[in-house]
Parts: sequence; structure tokens; C-alpha cells
Amino acid sequence: MKKIIIILSALTIGATAANAQDWLNSFLKTATEKVGDVVVGSNAVSSAFDIKGKWKYQGVAMGAASDNVLASIASSAGAGTIEKKCDELLAKAGIKPGIASFSFNSDGSFTLNAGKVNIPGTWTKEGTKLTLNFAKILNFKLVGTIKQTTAGCNILFPADKFVAFVQQLLEALNKVVNSATITSIQQTLANAKDVQLGFKLAK
Repeated sequence: MKKIIIILSALTIGATAANAQDWLNSFLKTATEKVGDVVVGSNAVSSAFDIKGKWKYQGVAMGAASDNVLASIASSAGAGTIEKKCDELLAKAGIKPGIASFSFNSDGSFTLNAGKVNIPGTWTKEGTKLTLNFAKILNFKLVGTIKQTTAGCNILFPADKFVAFVQQLLEALNKVVNSATITSIQQTLANAKDVQLGFKLAK
């Protein structure tokens, strides 16, 4: 009798665990659809991923280091606001979807074409880690991770570093920025740990 009870208990626990996993997977799927193109760590490209060539800028990408962070982002009303405000700020610098593009050259140089302005720099790739060193117009270093998407890839950086890059870029181009917008983004990010922001790219 005890053996039967133990077996039934094990089956119940197993079924509960399976249901919990199904619920989590369903929730994360819904969460991803709600937020948009949020990318988690499991989507990292292989180390052989070739970044060289011309990529069309599709907008600001948001990512997270884990499923738990993804779920947290999805439940945050500020998630979409962060992307929208960063998109608006980059648009002031001419970095707009359908207009801006990245060109990664074989010699280790790159150009961010932002409409009337070309922003040069150099790049290095180690595995899935990509380092961008912007030069001339502004001196700024971004170290991020390449994440694969159905359309191409996202290059994601620590959110605070990306926001600092956006701010310095606008200052370098003498674009007027409402400091309240930057502050609002920073405050929202303060409540969303381990969030990443970056460039959404497609071939």
C-alpha cells in the first residue's frame, strides 16, 4: 500500500511540475509577444556568426539575460516606453528605421550611416561578444553581445551604457535633448535590472 502511495505521489509531483513548466512556457510566449522583440540569452548566435556586411537598422532592441528577467520586463508597463523613448532620441541623430544602417568591413572598421551623418569606428568580435569603438564624431566604447533573430540579429549592451551612448551622441551632434526624457529612461531602467538595449538589425 505504501509503495502505491509513493508511486501516486511521484506521478502527481511529476504532473504538477510538467503543468508548471507548460504554464511558464505559455506565459513567456505571451510575454514575448506583448513586449515585442525581446531577446533572451538562449538566442545567442554561434561564435562563427559573420557580422560583416551591411545591415539595415530596424529600431531599438531590448533584451534580458534570462527568462526570469524577460517575464519581469513583460509585466512592466515601462518596457515599451524605454524602447519608444530611445527610438525617439536616436531619430534626432538621424538613426531611424529604414534609413540608418551599419556597415561592418573586413578590415575591422565600421560605419553607422545615420542619414546625412556617417559615424565611423572600429569593431572586434570574440565569439558572440562584439566591441564597437566609435571615433571622430564621438569617442565611445560599447561592448555587447550578438543575439540572433528571425530577421537578422540584435546587438545588445548593458542598458545604462547604451543610454549613455545615445546621450553623448546627441551632444556630439549638437542636438537639443530634453533631460527629463533621459532621466525618465534611467528611472525606468532602475526598476528593471539586467535589461539590455541596443540595435535591431536585418540584412
